[in-house]
Amino acid sequence: MQAQKTTKKLATVTKLPPTPRIYSLYEVQTRPEYAEGEYALRQYLRSQLRQPAAVKAGKERGTVTVYFIVQPDGRLTDAFIAQGLSAASNAEALRLVQAMPRWRPARYQDKPVPVQYPISILFEPPVQAVPDLSGLQNERRVVEEVLENKVYTYVEQMPVFPGGQEYLMKYVQASLRYPAAALANKVEGRVFVRFVVQPTGQVDNVEIAKGLGADCDEEVVRVIKALPPFEPGKQNGRTVAVQHTLPVTFNLETTPGAPGVAIPPLPTLPKPEDKVYTYVEQMPAVAGTREVSIASALQAAVVLPADVVKGDKEGRVYLSFVVSREGNAEEAKIIRGLCTACDAAALAAVAKLPRLEPGQQNGQTVRVQLTHTLQMFSPTHVFEPREAVTQASFNGGGVALRQYFTEKLKEPKVLAQEQLRGAVEVRFVVQADGKIGAAEVVRPLCRSCDEEALRLVRAMPTWTPARDASGQPIAVRQNVLIPMPAPELPRKAGSEN
Repeated sequence: MQAQKTTKKLATVTKLPPTPRIYSLYEVQTRPEYAEGEYALRQYLRSQLRQPAAVKAGKERGTVTVYFIVQPDGRLTDAFIAQGLSAASNAEALRLVQAMPRWRPARYQDKPVPVQYPISILFEPPVQAVPDLSGLQNERRVVEEVLENKVYTYVEQMPVFPGGQEYLMKYVQASLRYPAAALANKVEGRVFVRFVVQPTGQVDNVEIAKGLGADCDEEVVRVIKALPPFEPGKQNGRTVAVQHTLPVTFNLETTPGAPGVAIPPLPTLPKPEDKVYTYVEQMPAVAGTREVSIASALQAAVVLPADVVKGDKEGRVYLSFVVSREGNAEEAKIIRGLCTACDAAALAAVAKLPRLEPGQQNGQTVRVQLTHTLQMFSPTHVFEPREAVTQASFNGGGVALRQYFTEKLKEPKVLAQEQLRGAVEVRFVVQADGKIGAAEVVRPLCRSCDEEALRLVRAMPTWTPARDASGQPIAVRQNVLIPMPAPELPRKAGSEN
């Protein structure tokens, strides 16, 4: 019996594995995304939302903000209400998030990482009929919205801790001291703390969004209240108050104050002149012109390796570099590489960039980090339309294209004989010189109909080709739907009946 008790006691004090780091949205190169895209996420929230009775009756309206973690495998975990409305609305918001399918995870240094993500869900009554406002036609008063006390959750320029998000996490974790009550009870885990960065940059309104207890919550509040000032957030050119949520980890193996864990010095925050921004009021640009972007100049400077030219290796290289206060591109590094020669070509392209106009913040030139994607494809590669910066176009646009198919169609006899109606979809390539390349039927109707559709596509006049980020013409795939029989063309004005 005594041996069993000893075994159980040992089991209860066994240390948990280190808690994985949770990244912020501002740290990762690729943000997490709903599997089918942002538009599909909005559709999901609208279509699946079950409005509580109080909302339907018009007695309640507002927004519920839910924070959750998108795990490296796309699962959504640790959902909690950061800004609530009512018990029913909060429960519905959590249900919506927990019922979501897996997301595409965030990536940092080409690896999937866990990231905390916020979603705001709107609860409002059904739309009522528009009231009669005719009696107000002569009312000329202008009502000005008062925004002084508004607290934002996301703005054009988010608050920045000296040195960035990485320094913020280091500063907070180095400032923590493990509470005695938490040590005695072997409490580990995360505390989610919510605070407001005021227009002055000072931290205010600190509160726990999701706590651990055992004095951990109070310790986190103490640390956050003692933070040095942020660079405040901005919206429409003015400084505003912005709410921020941060996960703080207590771990018996890494948190200062735990047995055997030394008290580290606070990280030295970078001087203002050494700070590297990722977004500023005036972003860097190619000096002397507004017609050429940095992305196009970078793509134009790439010399494709031999393997890429032959088509043996194709893809994209993701890289970043810093534009100095003097306008030079420095500290270039590969974020996601393709091959040794491709990565070298990408870095060489950065070195070939012309002089740049440096970024500016608060009227001062500053260092700015830029992230770009370089395409490494052979001259014969065929792109999808979404990959082109400028789309291929038929001379005269979509109306002229429909008119071409209508006028040039030689209707197969089978359409009249069998009263056949439908359409043939053809996929084809608009080559870099605008000529029509390979064509195939992807939605058939009948053999003679398909042959006529292919004839029409192959006989099309030259298109205006698509172009990539450097402005170079590229080959792209296109799809057209050819109705059969041809619809009647609109009558011209003044024509006889």
